[in-house]
Amino acid sequence: MDFAKETFFVKNEAETVAVAEKLASTLNGGELIVFDGDLGAGKTFFTGALCEALGVDRKKVSSPTFVIMKKYSGKFDVYHWDFYRISSVDELYIADFPEYLKAENSVTIVEWADMFKECWEAHRPRIEIKIRFGIGENEREISIGRID
Repeated sequence: MDFAKETFFVKNEAETVAVAEKLASTLNGGELIVFDGDLGAGKTFFTGALCEALGVDRKKVSSPTFVIMKKYSGKFDVYHWDFYRISSVDELYIADFPEYLKAENSVTIVEWADMFKECWEAHRPRIEIKIRFGIGENEREISIGRID
């Protein structure tokens, strides 16, 4: 199993977009991207930048907190999940989350992923992203690890 990790210290949204674009250029389809970070740290912003780099209209990307999952079409189908309001792992199975992971020519993105690791921790390839607040208002620490 390969594991590569890189950490970026960004000062503003433009630098965050650049990191998302760099990540998008490495995607081949079939990846699961799992996000964690504090509320308001920028998980959905990063997801929007990543989706835009994959050819999705940025205006269509928003947090799926209340609907649980949104689908976007671009270079790949993107399934954008948010586990924040999920109360049990059974809800994810009822929503067919494991089946979406098998979809070909797609990328699955999950916010608040650590809440139900048992649903995805065996999936490969996987990209794990943690976003933390920095010192300044717009500064962030973005750690990206890839497991193939």
